[in-house]
Amino acid sequence: MPTFVREIMLDDVAVLVPRTSLREAAARMERSGRGLLVIADAERIHGLVTMRRLILGAEAAAQGHLIHGVGDLVSKRFVLAREDERLTQLAPRMVRAGVRRAIVISEDGQASGVLTTLELARAERCRQKRLRAVDLASADSFPASDAPAWTGTLAG
Repeated sequence: MPTFVREIMLDDVAVLVPRTSLREAAARMERSGRGLLVIADAERIHGLVTMRRLILGAEAAAQGHLIHGVGDLVSKRFVLAREDERLTQLAPRMVRAGVRRAIVISEDGQASGVLTTLELARAERCRQKRLRAVDLASADSFPASDAPAWTGTLAG
């Protein structure tokens, strides 16, 4: 059974406009409990800001570099994914693009979440556990050559 992006994406990631101050961005990141933000406005998705980029941006601002808002810190290293896209389609696209994150967009084109390689790895680990459970259950069942006991016949 296929797994879809909407099933494993992080949907509680804050989405901010590019002019949001670094202080407000840090507060929103803390409230969301996620170490990243999506930066978007009505026209387009600009990119992602990780906690590391936010810290480095705050340090640069403290040293006098001109930072207009969190939009100045965006990383454009991401791919766009649809909520109804299968992981088997998205994962190879991420590998080919050399990215670790996908911004998930809803049917109306708005950012609705993020999917990272960590979520992909967790989904794969769950899939492997399910496959092992099926293998173990199959190994414990009687061999096809042995007749069930209720038939009164013996194999061999």
